[in-house]
This record gives sequence, structure tokens and C-alpha cells, in this order.
Amino acid sequence: GEFYDAELRAADRLVADVLAILPPGAALLVTADHGQVEVGDRTVTPDPALLAMVTQQSGEGRFRWWHARRGMAEELHAAAAAAYGDIAWVVSREQVIDEQWFGALVAAPVAARLGDVALVAHAPVSFFDPADSGPFPLICRHGSMTAAEMLVPLLAAQP
Repeated sequence: GEFYDAELRAADRLVADVLAILPPGAALLVTADHGQVEVGDRTVTPDPALLAMVTQQSGEGRFRWWHARRGMAEELHAAAAAAYGDIAWVVSREQVIDEQWFGALVAAPVAARLGDVALVAHAPVSFFDPADSGPFPLICRHGSMTAAEMLVPLLAAQP
């Protein structure tokens, strides 16, 4: 939209201004911390029957953790996989740790903060959590494990 385009133009001007004052032999590297996926208004509001098995949600809209009620983790995982397996990788905390999604070692205090089930979107959607919504509608999202989100843009330029 208009504001996004204005921000891109401002960033382009900033890069041009920095390039104009760089000394010979210097280079400018511009990067981001992650990529983006255009989601638009494709936000999935989870089924209330599934949320009845959840005490809280955490994470990002594209990597949504569900913290299961005591004794309900396996049932929640199966139900979430049946409901959302076509648009997300539905994985357990144990699977994420065993498959080293966060590296070879996840410290126990960190593992304890993870939810029991993760909905990791591979379709261009996000999962809604009313506690994780702000006043600004987001067109693009990040946080999942798709190439578009994991590959980091890099621009290298010399004067």
C-alpha cells in the first residue's frame, strides 16, 4: 500500500545517500533478519473445539504454539493435524527438539517454555491469537520454515 511504498522509497534513498559518501574500495551491505510471506487477510481463526484443549497460545502467527491442557497434548496434536495438516506442519515439541529445528541443543528451561503442539504454516496463512494482534493489519508475515521466510535478503553495492 501507500505507506509501505513510501517506506521502500525512503530505504532506497538512504542506501543511495550512504553509497554517495562511501570512500573508494568500501562496500555497503544491506540485509534483513528474515524473509516475508504475503498472507493478506488469510488468517485462520482456530476451531473453538481445538482451543478448548489449549491453555494458551504463543509464538508467531506462522509458527503458532499451543500449550495443551494437562493430559491433552496427544489428542490436541491429532486433532490439529486433522484440521490443519493441509496448510501447516503440525508438530509436537518433542518432534521439533528431536529434529533439531532450533539447533543441536535446546536447554531444558527453553524447552519448558515451548508449547506442546506447533502449527507451522506452509501455506500463505497465519493462525490467529487474540493476544497477539495489534491495531495494524499485517499484509506480510514471517516466522515459519518456508524458504521465503528463512532465506535472508542481501544487497551488496559499491560506489
